[in-house]
Amino acid sequence: MSTHPRDALGREPGWIYRDLNVEPIINCAGVRTNHGGSNPCPEVLTAIAAAAEAFVDLDELAEGAGQRLAALTGAEWGMVTAGTAAALALATAACIAGNDPERMLRLPRTDGIPHRVVMPAGHRFDYDNAIQMTGAEIVTADTAAALLAALDNQAVMVAMLGRMDAASDLPLAEIAPLAQQRGVPILVDAAGLSPANPDPWLDRGADLVIYSGGKYLRAPQSTGLLLGKRRLCEAAWRNGPPHQAFGRPMKVGKEDIVGAVVALERWLTAASASAERAAWEPRLRRIARALSDVPGVTTKIQPASAAVTAPRLRVSWDESVTPVRSATLRKRLLDGRPRILIHDFWATKTSILLDPFNLTDAEVDIVASALAAALTSFEDPPPPSDETDIDVSGQWTATVDFLHGSAEHLLDLRQDGPRLTGSHRAGQSRGDIEGRLSGKTATFVARHAKPPMTVFYSFTGRFDDGSLTGRIRLGAASGEHLGPVFMEQFGEARWRAGRR
Repeated sequence: MSTHPRDALGREPGWIYRDLNVEPIINCAGVRTNHGGSNPCPEVLTAIAAAAEAFVDLDELAEGAGQRLAALTGAEWGMVTAGTAAALALATAACIAGNDPERMLRLPRTDGIPHRVVMPAGHRFDYDNAIQMTGAEIVTADTAAALLAALDNQAVMVAMLGRMDAASDLPLAEIAPLAQQRGVPILVDAAGLSPANPDPWLDRGADLVIYSGGKYLRAPQSTGLLLGKRRLCEAAWRNGPPHQAFGRPMKVGKEDIVGAVVALERWLTAASASAERAAWEPRLRRIARALSDVPGVTTKIQPASAAVTAPRLRVSWDESVTPVRSATLRKRLLDGRPRILIHDFWATKTSILLDPFNLTDAEVDIVASALAAALTSFEDPPPPSDETDIDVSGQWTATVDFLHGSAEHLLDLRQDGPRLTGSHRAGQSRGDIEGRLSGKTATFVARHAKPPMTVFYSFTGRFDDGSLTGRIRLGAASGEHLGPVFMEQFGEARWRAGRR
């Protein structure tokens, strides 16, 4: 029987999704955008409703919000954006074009004007396409000398990933004096980290910093914050909505602006936010206690840090005692009722990671019970058969039909019993193949290494009358985000192939 609280009409949380034939999930995966980020807190919902009761000039609202964000964080000014990727794009546009109308209206055509963004080696990340969409060119530097050389008259910005700073060969403390010497502003992406007053990044020499509103702050999910030097933040605002410039599609409404400001104020000052943070670790300890009697299972709380806002629980098991792979376990939990979502890209073959941020007290017990049951009563299904009487070795020409458009790809397959290796050539890249044959079905993944994200083509095809036909799951992921969510994030395509 469910222990979820019901509303005045007797409905459980998630009823609105079930009305659309979508079953909601219990979220143990933290604040991933793919699954809704976080739910707005009551103070934010009240602020949104109040903002919807009247109209306002958005430039005047931006000024009022900017001053409030400055007072809360110690920044000179700030703005609310349509998420952190939008903040990346608008900050870059500000550094390229300022509020020069001729340059603003040219973006993303940047020929003839400075447009280089310098990043320390190792700081390229999944979302830096938002920087490049402005027409910026990203270059990397692995030493202070290389960084200084790149900060010439074509450089408009240095961009850094905040959670990589502590482990970087070029930390902010070393970059700041070099960039200041050349007059190049520094942007820190701290999307999943926690704001403070004074802001830790601005206090150490950054000119701009970005935070997510729809993650730990519990602001509207589609909001972000850009904080820092007033002139740069204001230029970013002018390059974005409601103005008819590069960022016009990145609309943020009056309700979102007010909601994000209230969320930040709550996070930094309210007792309710402190109480919420204090509940994270006890929830993890409850799950750990529930699993303490499961044979072969161990648990360990990984504390919050400068790079991780919330603590997490690592659940590991001895494969000789509990013969289950984490991928199978996660799938079973997600396919069950209630549906339980576990991190995929922080899992290993025999461990998973639980994030408490989006769990309620009632859901903690549900998760603990479901995990204990799965780890004591579930075994992996038998592996697919190695038997096959076909040979797909050789070169194949494949026609790939995407959701819109098609392309010709080349496959060079090598078969050793059921094992498949080889290469895959797409339009502009080449990838290595790993997979297997089972009966007449070929399943293989082509991995195309392209920084900052590797592109994945996950093929499934059936051999019939000399041809291979089937589907491809499409996606891209960085090294830290490897898992089905991102490796299959671009949907499916159909393919058919014949020997060359």
